[in-house]
Amino acid sequence: MMIDRLAGNAALKDSVRLMLNSRRLTHSVLLVGETGLGAGNAARCVAADYLYPAGGAPAEALLRGECCRAVGKAGDRDSGRIETGVVREAISVTGMGSGGRYLVSQVKAMRTEIFNTSLSAEGRAVLLYHVERMNEESANALLKVMEEPPEGVLFLLTADSLAGVLPTIRSRCISFAVAPVSPEECTRWCIGQGVDKKQARLYSELFDGHIGTVLAAARDDARREQVEKALTLAKAAAAHDSYAAAVLLAGYEKDKAAAAALLGDFRAVAAAGLRGCASTPLTADAARRALSLADAAIQRLAAQVNPKITLSVLAAKLG
Repeated sequence: MMIDRLAGNAALKDSVRLMLNSRRLTHSVLLVGETGLGAGNAARCVAADYLYPAGGAPAEALLRGECCRAVGKAGDRDSGRIETGVVREAISVTGMGSGGRYLVSQVKAMRTEIFNTSLSAEGRAVLLYHVERMNEESANALLKVMEEPPEGVLFLLTADSLAGVLPTIRSRCISFAVAPVSPEECTRWCIGQGVDKKQARLYSELFDGHIGTVLAAARDDARREQVEKALTLAKAAAAHDSYAAAVLLAGYEKDKAAAAALLGDFRAVAAAGLRGCASTPLTADAARRALSLADAAIQRLAAQVNPKITLSVLAAKLG
């Protein structure tokens, strides 16, 4: 089964196997886990096992995310449409509005598609990623189809946290937590996916078993460079070198999003230091202080404080 490819999470896998084998899977499943833990991958595994019990090429394509997509235009409730993918029996929906918010047009397009089309396989699967980003309007549009879904349709929702999901959506789903695996297990799993052994070990320690984050860092040149800069910033903090920190951070003064992303990785490096990770130059009190400063800077950027001022203050305090 495809669900067996999910690392760790034995209880989750046992429950899903039981429901799939008995064909008693509820029509709405909510998978909850922090970004990078693999909730999206878990949803695709369940969808593949539901639609294609025998596996094969369609199941593999679904695991890669090669399914139809519901898209739309912000501000246009009637602009939604379905982009056809390799796997026609599955539809993915990811927020497209400001801050990744769902558009009502996307939900309406998905709803029309599953009511008006009839395809092969065992049924239809709808994958809705990060449903904590739904507002009340898009949630109400989804509820209309979740309350009385067409025969054979399985909804698979993911969220970073259960508390962030609107109660009306949460109450109609059976929820499972997607848990992190140990850095050791994460390392082995990522090596099995073709990640370089040294990188797999380093990133698994830094990101504390968050497999999705490790794979994203290992497979993207820009992200690897960002992690390296976060480690360089940590070295400057460990040496109390405010000048080196200021020089590095100066390159991010005009790009708030990039600055926030870098500080997110710097925060991960500091947190790894608190866990005793040997791969980070920050340890004990220095790691705790760096973590606090990173959190404060990230909050200031989110509050629209001038990035140049925020980064200059951070550099000074790291010295």
